[in-house]
Parts: sequence; C-alpha cells; structure tokens
Amino acid sequence: MVDILRTAVSGLMAFRTAMATTGHNVANVNTPYYSRQRVELGTTLPEKQPYGYLGTGVDIESVTRSYDDFLMKQLRGHSSSVSQYEKLNDLTGQMSALLGDTDVGLTPDLEAFFGSLQDLADSPASIPARQVFLDEARTLATRTQDINSALSSLRDSVDTGITHAVTAINDLSIGIAQINRDIAQTADSATNPPNDLLDNRDRMLVDLSKLVGIQAITQNDGSLSVFMGNGQPLVVGNSAFKLEAVQSGFDPQEITVRLEGQAQGSDLERYITSGELGGYFEFRRTILNPAQDGLGLLAIGLAETFNDQHEKGMNLDGELGTALFAVGNPKVWSHTNNDSTSAAAFTATVTDSTKLVRSDYEILYDGTNYTAKRLYDDKTILASGNLAALNTELNKDGLDLTLASGALTAGDRFLIQPTRYGAPSFDLNITDPRKVAAAAPIVTSVQADNVGSASISAGAVVDATDPALQNTVRIQFTSANTFDVLDLTAGTTLATGVGYASGGALTYNGWEVAITGSPQGSVSGSPITAGIDPTNVGTATIAPPTVNNLYDANLLNKVEIRFTSASRFDVFDVTQGTALASNVSYTSGGNITYNGWTTQITDGGSTPQAGDIFQIKNDGDAFQIKNNQGGIGDNRNALELVKLETKQQLLGGNDYRGVYAQMIAEVGAQGRRVESTLQSQEALLEQSVLSRESISGVSLDEEAANLVRFQQSYQAAAQVIQTSNSLFSSLLEAVRG
Repeated sequence: MVDILRTAVSGLMAFRTAMATTGHNVANVNTPYYSRQRVELGTTLPEKQPYGYLGTGVDIESVTRSYDDFLMKQLRGHSSSVSQYEKLNDLTGQMSALLGDTDVGLTPDLEAFFGSLQDLADSPASIPARQVFLDEARTLATRTQDINSALSSLRDSVDTGITHAVTAINDLSIGIAQINRDIAQTADSATNPPNDLLDNRDRMLVDLSKLVGIQAITQNDGSLSVFMGNGQPLVVGNSAFKLEAVQSGFDPQEITVRLEGQAQGSDLERYITSGELGGYFEFRRTILNPAQDGLGLLAIGLAETFNDQHEKGMNLDGELGTALFAVGNPKVWSHTNNDSTSAAAFTATVTDSTKLVRSDYEILYDGTNYTAKRLYDDKTILASGNLAALNTELNKDGLDLTLASGALTAGDRFLIQPTRYGAPSFDLNITDPRKVAAAAPIVTSVQADNVGSASISAGAVVDATDPALQNTVRIQFTSANTFDVLDLTAGTTLATGVGYASGGALTYNGWEVAITGSPQGSVSGSPITAGIDPTNVGTATIAPPTVNNLYDANLLNKVEIRFTSASRFDVFDVTQGTALASNVSYTSGGNITYNGWTTQITDGGSTPQAGDIFQIKNDGDAFQIKNNQGGIGDNRNALELVKLETKQQLLGGNDYRGVYAQMIAEVGAQGRRVESTLQSQEALLEQSVLSRESISGVSLDEEAANLVRFQQSYQAAAQVIQTSNSLFSSLLEAVRG
C-alpha cells in the first residue's frame, strides 16, 4: 500500500536539498569559475494497484553542475593568449620607452658626436675642438653601454619571470594531480560527480593556462591528464611532472625550461608558444634579441668603420691614426652536449662590419662536414661542407670562423653570436686630443715646371697598414700617354711604361690618386734637361745632364747656375728657393753635380760672363706624393670621417642613425602588433567568459525564483505530512472507539 507519509517525506527531503543547493549557488555567485549546480529529481518506483500504478514519491538522482567542456577549452585557450600578449605588451612597452626616449636614447648622442666632429673639421688644429670631440665620443660610448645594460637588465627580468612562472606551473600541476587523486577516490564520481572539486580543478586549469598553453584530456576515472606544447606532460592521472628553469644548452646567460630529470639540451622553449611563459620566450626571441643584436651591430659597425678611416689619417704629432674605438668580439658557444673530451672551441672574427646581419648562427658537425643555419630568417646557408666552405658562406655576412683548439666530434653543435657582445665593450681608445687623426698622412703636388694641363687629386689612403704609405713617390711622364712610378724613399721603381688614362685611379703604396688633363711627356728621353738663358752674353754651352740618382727627391727641381764672373758661379735651387752653393770656381768642361745629376759647362767662343744663367729642369711633367709631415691644419681625414655620418653602409643600406631608427621602428611595430592582438584576444576571452556565464554562471534572479518555488514545494510536502498525520490520528480514534 502506498505510504502517504513516506511519499511526503521524500518530497520534503528533495525540496530541502534543492533549497540547500540553491543557497550554495547564491553563496558562490562571486566564486571564480564556479558552475551553477542543480538537483536532478526523479520519481521512485510506483506500486501496482488493481486500477494501475500509483506513485510513491521522488528520489534525488544527483546534484549536477551546468557545464560545457567545449566552452571551458575555449576559455582556457583565450586566457592563455591574453596572458601571453599582456606580458608581451608590458615588456615591449618598457623597451620602446627605453629606446625611443630622447633623454636616454642614442639619437641625441649620435647627433652631438657628429656635430663635434664637424666642428673639429672646421678647426683641425684646435686642441679644445679635439677635446670636445673626444668627450662626445666618450659620451656616445657610455650611452651605448648604458642602453645595452638596460636591455641586459630586461633580459634578467625575463629570466626571473621564467623562473617564477615555472615555480607556479609546478605548484598548479601538483594541485591538479591531488584533485585527480581525490576525484578518483570518489567511488560514484561517474554518477555523482564531486562538483566543487571539479570546479576547483577548472579554476586551476585556467590559472595554469595563463602561464603556459595546455591541452587537457579526461580519463575514464574522471581525472584529467594535462599536456603542454608539443605533448610534454604536466599531469598524468595522480602524477605531476615538474619543470625546471635551467641555463640554455648554448647560451649560459639565457634561462630556458625543460622537464625535471631530462638531459641537458632537452630544452622545451621552442614548443612553448602561448601563456605567460610563451610571452617571455617570444619577447626574448623576436624583440629583445634582435634589438640587442642591432645595438651591438651599430657599435661594431661604428667602431670598425670609424677606426678604419681614423687609421688612414695623421695626428698632430705626425703619426698615423690608431683605433678610435674599442668594441667587443663575436662569441662562439659550444653546446653543453658536445663531447667534453675533444672540447673543440671556435673563435669568430668580423671581416666586414658592413655585411653583418642581426642574427645568430647554429653550426652542426656530423663527423665529416658542417651544416649551418642563420637563425634570424631560419635559412640554411650551408647544407654540407668543410670549414672552408662554411667560411665562404659566413664571409658573405662579414664573418670568419677559426677552430682555435680541441678536436671535433660527430654531433658537436655551436652557436655564433656575431654582434650580441659588441655594445658592452664599446669604448673610447684615445684620451689625448693630439692623437685625433684629422689630417691626411699624404700630400700631392705638381712639379712647378710642368708645361702640360694635367692636375693630380689630393689623394686618398686605401691601406693604412702599408709600410710604404708615407714614402715619397714620383710619377714621371715619359710621354703624353705613358709614365713611370718611382718610390724615392725606398729607391725602387714601382712601375714603368704605365699607360695613361685621364681620371683613372692610380694605386700604389696604400694610397690612391687620379691625374686628369693632358700631361707633357719627356722630349729628350731623360727626366731632366738643360737650357741656356736667352739673355746670356757669353757663348759657353751646357751639356745634357746625366742622371746619377734617379731617386733623388730634388732631381726634377729647377736649378739655376748663375755666373758672378767669368770664373765664379752660384748654384740656386729655384723650386725650393734655396742656395745649393756659392762662389764656385769655374772650370770649362768640369763636372757640376747637384740633386742627383751631373752636367758640364764648356767655353764657346768666349767664357761665360757675369750674369749668364744656365738651367737644369724637368723634361716631362711630374707629380709627387709624399708624407704630409707638419700638416697640422689639414682637415681632409676629418672631412672623410664626417662623411661617414650619412654613408649608407650598414645593415643593408643604413647609416648609423638608420640602424638605430630601424631598431626603434621594429620595436614600435611589434608593440602595435602586440597591442592589437591583445585587444582582439581580450574580446575573444570576454566572449568566452560571457558564453560560459550564460551556461554555468549563477543568476541571482533565477536562484531567487527557484528558492521561492522550492520553498512552496517544501511547504506543500510538509502540508501532506500534516494531512497524513491527521488521517492517521482519525484512524486511531476510530479504532479506539
């Protein structure tokens, strides 16, 4: 027989549970990732009666939560992306402020440096102008170091952030594994899930996804296995796998991530592409590294190109210029997994700073040949080849690699960082203002007695290391179309019978000049010739001079033999304006030897008379290149240094400011990209949150209505109990009666 009281009690208990669940929902309205719960009711088994089946009350089948797994996966994915781009946006903003700030950026110092250089070119002999130039050069070097130090501090912050993120990931992984254990221990979790535990696990999964991109897979026992990146496990059932922040296999100054207990070099960085951890790695890889490499490239390029030109100049002490700046060298790192017994070590040098690119290079040795990849554009520059072949490719980017020590073993890997360490060591080498090489070390001149229309350029130094650079060199035309080149200092002939082309470059002894116009060649076949002044009174004659020393620096000077009487003469070097001899006794036919030549004057019908003049001069146009000793007012090398300011020679056609401006522009472009992506990801996350809230969120209005409804149902059930009690009492009274 149907028990009215039992039926009423089942309803009473069901609606009390429903009200308790509603209260639980209301209490957790602000709990993050709480899923609204509801009581699932079902009828109990009915009793069969002659007239049919009669219900026996209500059962509480389960307390379920309103949950959509797909929406939660979406929410975790968007949370991971938002966290990644929030971190990127924060770090990129810091870098953009650092590089672009007019107070701390490099642009003002570059402008001041070149301004002082122009002032020096205007007053090359001025010690104050030279000192100001050195002061601005030191300021430029110091500012470059400061910016690099700030970037290194940002790198340290990234490493610290990675370490903290790894610690938080490990804590969350352990927490999720513990919840998995608790869920698995719930015997009826499949039919009566522990909702609050599941919500707590969802919250922890969202928190974990903010740190690193994850994939969660539900197991049969209700537990979740959590994987990141390319399938690396964080949680499998009740077990948590720890990450550890360790030094990179290549660069000890970088922190990377691997699973605890894994071998060195098993870095997971390339697999982590989202979450806060992915943001750190992406910032370092795509923004920080290129910027620091660019700053190093600027330092190396400025130092190398300035040093090269400065060494082609001459200082106030008449010495060739030395390196103006010091700069760091490329670094080659051996991978930690390389064979430690052979311990092969490489060194790299910059062969041409104008060819450098902002990139590291990864080198692999297979036991016979090398392969090489340029990491900036992920381009394989050598598929297979020996060291010479490798250097052929590296030379295209301005680098050269040398095996410094040890022996190679198959599987050895190396990382070349050509520019990263350029800026930290960028410094000024010169402190003495007299050592600034503003002048050119050579000077050119035209022989005073040339009769042709040819002229010679001021000359330019092409190789300051040539030991004969400042030797005195004579270019002597033997005809209108040919010339000889004589090194007068060394006493050697550099070239003979060279064909002449107007304006063509002539390069000897580390310098280059150009002669233009129409020169006059030798008529006599000798570099010098003799002549008689047409006003001479006497009839004495002069013999064609014989060259005793072809390399005498004064051989081509115009010399006059001036007779003061019939038996005495003076010798005067007209070109130099100096007397070579005075009151020399004359002997007809006797040798007269000066400036590397010998001639004779012989009586004719009469002896030479007082006032007679005989001349020795060059026959054929000549030009001279020699040491610019004493040229303290010369500013030619300073002007060449000034030209470097706008010379587009670095990083694919940039000047110095262009390299720095490109760095700022790239960081700015990355910042705009990151900011735009962050806004879109935040919008997607907001949509995911709203979608989840529409299904799983607690609505206070709905819960209030449910509470009233359940309360009324509870009261009705209580009324049934009261009615049942009255019926039972009436029955007892009837029996007693």
